[in-house]
Amino acid sequence: MPRGQEYCMCIRKLLIARYLKGEGSVASLARDLGIHRSTAHIWIRQYITGGYDGLKPTPRHPHHSPRRTEDWLVASIIRLQQMYPRWGARKLMHLLETEGVEPPSERTVNRILKRNGLVKKLERRTESLSRFERCSPNELWQMDHKRSLHLGYGERVVPFVVVDDATRFLIGVDLNPDKGLESTWSSLWSFFGAYGLPEAILSDNAHLFAGHDGPSQMEVRLIRLGIKVLHGRVGHPQTQGKVERLNGTLEYELFSLRHWRCVNELKPALVDWINTYNFLRPHEALDMAVPGSNYLPSRRPRPDEVPSMAYPENTTTRVVGSDGRITYRGARYEVGRGLVGEKVSVRESDMLLEISYGHLLITKCGIRPKRFH
Repeated sequence: MPRGQEYCMCIRKLLIARYLKGEGSVASLARDLGIHRSTAHIWIRQYITGGYDGLKPTPRHPHHSPRRTEDWLVASIIRLQQMYPRWGARKLMHLLETEGVEPPSERTVNRILKRNGLVKKLERRTESLSRFERCSPNELWQMDHKRSLHLGYGERVVPFVVVDDATRFLIGVDLNPDKGLESTWSSLWSFFGAYGLPEAILSDNAHLFAGHDGPSQMEVRLIRLGIKVLHGRVGHPQTQGKVERLNGTLEYELFSLRHWRCVNELKPALVDWINTYNFLRPHEALDMAVPGSNYLPSRRPRPDEVPSMAYPENTTTRVVGSDGRITYRGARYEVGRGLVGEKVSVRESDMLLEISYGHLLITKCGIRPKRFH
């Protein structure tokens, strides 16, 4: 039987009724009812001084609490949380500081949010202990395709996300129709136009980004722009931890808020979210600074077009055929279909053949004997 207030009042009234009838001593009555003898004496005194109303439980909280958070501050916290419903206590505290208000403790803010039903329990992410981070903007960008979004009327888009490694600045999010080369390259090319060229780009090992028999077409274009291409370890998405984490934030703070009916409805909301993320949303990894406060565009502007690969004079070159191979001294060597139509350099060294595309060494193998037909 639950020991709620109504049950407690029944026990107290039963004690008083049996006490007034003289059914036993206070000690025996308390023992029969399962309460302590001193508690029974207190209830009897309360009845004598106040009747049955004196038996009602009294509130335990103090009449005055000097440390209680003021109502206007509680209202400010609730207002900010309603503006940014997916932000936690630390980010809300930082916003209060930017408004010139000294915030209460993080624990107090969490209590206020919980008391007003504004706390949502999130699954905690575990990150790799082996972290790396570049020191300056544009030393490294991270890029990734997010999962497909299914909108109304059967429409589907694939978000393509690029973020700066050092500053967490969101370079851009494009809503593309697919994960193909042309749509992805179009997005990347526009990002280069807006922010310049990074020194390197990190991606996963999807076929678009990483060729399996040589460089992919995407890698070939990046190499011609003088951008170093890096890939995470297979089966270790934490290598691209910053863009993966941003994907989760984007999903939580925007995409999952409602069912978006079409791209035209989603795009304005996405633009607003990107601006908020870069210039208003404090980032804990940046000591609560915003990404836009640390980011500067690259000093390497994007050219008008992707330059062709150039080699020094006297370099021996071969053109890659439609099958992704070259012929050298009558033998065939595979260099990858991503290089079809491109020139690669070949160099003999100690009975070994080195085949390279620009600075990228594609293969190093023994020189094969000439094939006779």
